Amino acid sequence: MGGDAPVVRERLRELSGPELYRRNAFRVTGASTCAARRAIVRRRQQIATAAKAGVAVGSAGELPLPDEAGPEELRAAFDVLDHPQRRIVDELFWFWDAPDASCPCGPELHQQHDEAVRAHARALDAEWGGGAGPRRRGAGGPKRPAGKKKGPGGPRRDTGRPEDGYWQTAARLWRKLLGQRAVWAHLRHRVTTLDDKRLTESAVAVLEAEVRRVLVSAVAGLAARTPDPARLARYCSQWTWTGRGVLGEVLEEQLTPVYESVERELRETGEQLADAFSEDDRKRAATAAAGSLRARIVPAVERLGAFSGFGMSLGVGQLSDTTALLLNNCAVALSPASDTARPVRESFDLLDLALRLKPYEGTRRTIERNRARLDEAGVWFDKAKPAFDPVVTAVETAARQLDRNDARGAAGTLEAATPLLHELRRLRRGALAGLPDIPEAVDRLSDSAAILCNNCAIALAPGGGDRGLRLLELAEEFCTTQETRVRITANRLLLDRVGGVGMPYGTPYGVRPPRKSVRTHLEEIYYGTSPIAAKVWTWVVVLLIIGAVVVVSG
Repeated sequence: MGGDAPVVRERLRELSGPELYRRNAFRVTGASTCAARRAIVRRRQQIATAAKAGVAVGSAGELPLPDEAGPEELRAAFDVLDHPQRRIVDELFWFWDAPDASCPCGPELHQQHDEAVRAHARALDAEWGGGAGPRRRGAGGPKRPAGKKKGPGGPRRDTGRPEDGYWQTAARLWRKLLGQRAVWAHLRHRVTTLDDKRLTESAVAVLEAEVRRVLVSAVAGLAARTPDPARLARYCSQWTWTGRGVLGEVLEEQLTPVYESVERELRETGEQLADAFSEDDRKRAATAAAGSLRARIVPAVERLGAFSGFGMSLGVGQLSDTTALLLNNCAVALSPASDTARPVRESFDLLDLALRLKPYEGTRRTIERNRARLDEAGVWFDKAKPAFDPVVTAVETAARQLDRNDARGAAGTLEAATPLLHELRRLRRGALAGLPDIPEAVDRLSDSAAILCNNCAIALAPGGGDRGLRLLELAEEFCTTQETRVRITANRLLLDRVGGVGMPYGTPYGVRPPRKSVRTHLEEIYYGTSPIAAKVWTWVVVLLIIGAVVVVSG
């Protein structure tokens, strides 16, 4: 392509990134893009004289640097202007509408170009607190004017978003400009005007081929350091017209170090968790791992995720899934899903953070199941356990009392626990209804209490009076299985029948059994289930023996 290409590409690489306009030689020196060599020499002498006198010389441009340039930066900028192959690159990225312009371009082209540069430079300046990165000031350099404060050394978090309009304008105008042949005609005219054997029109061809990548690098260079990746991702989306492959490649160049750092930290964190065996070791390892994940890994993964839709080849999805899984493991280690300990708030926060990373389907289901178990454990300890444990104690006590034939004591124990059992059943229909295991546990406990109430009522009859009926009524209310309900209903009907025939509890008479048919008696005799069956079969055997003796004697 000619001898221009390497030098032009080198200067394009130097300008690439968020400091595209801050490093521009015309901005640093305040010279015009149309300035002749003699005008540039005069400007250099003016700045050198002012520096010796200790006087600050402000930039002549409409976008001055927040800090005055130091001697080294000024020397480097003037060196660029002295080299036509490098100067033509800086001309592309600075203002064309100058009083000393001699090109035949229409005024609209210069206005569009300058507005694109102005909007883009202001957008980037806003990300750097007004355009100033950290500067090193040489000895004897120009002094900062009184009252002028140095800008911060990195991207700032803005509360307002006036630069949103700058980004949108810059992307729209640069897209419109690069589609016009007049832009490249202007640069070819500038090659002719500079009239230097070192510079040919092949430099313009290199600029046309590389300009989109340089423009994209300005926003992509902020991706690895911005405090608001989602906002920068929106700005990136305005530059997809340069080609998704170009944007993806530049973003990948910027974010690959972040990706590799996260990959390494995830591997180390996973090994720490895997090496912990005892419960105490697991909790200590989980606490340390959770701190590392929160402080460094999750923010980096979210940063990568914000730009994953722009054609990068980095495995951001797998990285998010691995991070979510480690957060899940830390949460489980800190709060085992059991009834032995109350879950800690940290476990819930870690699981919520894991779900925010949008892991793969299988991991997401695992995290949601663990989240549900911890929810259940939390509700258990906060609401169910205060009522559940006393009822369990009462049921166990009543069962032991029945074993000792203390039916009245067992009945009293169950009646005292009735209010708590009512509250537990109310929670079962409300706060506990959506939990997977607790409602079934409440039902089993309630059914056990119903069986004990039934047993107490039977043990108290005869002689229990109305108390037996009340216990059966409680049993009917608390029972939860069909088998228990059938037994309780049968006993209730039996006691009602006893009361209906005028035999109050405490009489020595039992319930009269129903009369049996002859066939029933014969079947019981045949199968040996009747009380007289033994006598009948004994006489049958005796008669058979007598008959046999008579036959043998005859």
